Amino acid sequence: MPHKHESPVDVAALLPSRVCGLAVDIDGTITEKRGQGSFRLSLEAVEALRLLEDAGIRVMLVTGNSVMVTAGVARYIGVSGPHVAENGCLVYRRGTITHACHHTARAAARALEEEMSGILQPSWQNRCRLHDYAFTIRRGDPKDVLREAKMVLTERGLPAKLSHSGYALHVRPPEASKGLGLSIALRLAGLDPGCVIAVGDSAVDLEMRDAGVLLAAVGNADQQLLEGADIVLPGESGKSIAVLAKAILGR
Repeated sequence: MPHKHESPVDVAALLPSRVCGLAVDIDGTITEKRGQGSFRLSLEAVEALRLLEDAGIRVMLVTGNSVMVTAGVARYIGVSGPHVAENGCLVYRRGTITHACHHTARAAARALEEEMSGILQPSWQNRCRLHDYAFTIRRGDPKDVLREAKMVLTERGLPAKLSHSGYALHVRPPEASKGLGLSIALRLAGLDPGCVIAVGDSAVDLEMRDAGVLLAAVGNADQQLLEGADIVLPGESGKSIAVLAKAILGR
């Protein structure tokens, strides 16, 4: 098991002998910073991802965003994928969508809209979603809101997976997992998980390890991911991605 480190030199030492792919979350990971309202892409991260692609390293986005947003970001950044959307439920490759999830959380999302309308605001992306639905929190502590949302769904007998990404509350079908989606993406790309690094900023990104990849956390990730990741990168959000790319390309 790789050890956490504190310097860029250590990053290169902890990487696999060969890196063939990089799977990255979007919000909080390739943005300038993390937290609700922080959506500006880091130009350092964008440049780093393009350099990796130019070097023959496949870059994949693995995110809670809708497939339309994911495909759009990928196109304009210039990364080839396959890409994982809706927190693992959808895999997008060259205009084709593969459904990793067989169920939808649409009924659970509607129940939360009805019962918690003063607390939760449905994401504008929900009209484009098929499995995973997102809400921004109008007021209250995310942990308390999650607890209340779980009670609502339990009372209605609606099984769903609830999580908070630092940006939004997501309600997913029980089988949903970023690890499941990433596994499908790696298979479609013909990549060995042993030479792939995944990077994220929230506890939801811990799921990517289930795909058999090396898991890294940006330096300002939430505590659960910092404790569970194989590597904690120096810097924050997009700057952490730039550090990682430099370590991969500079060896």
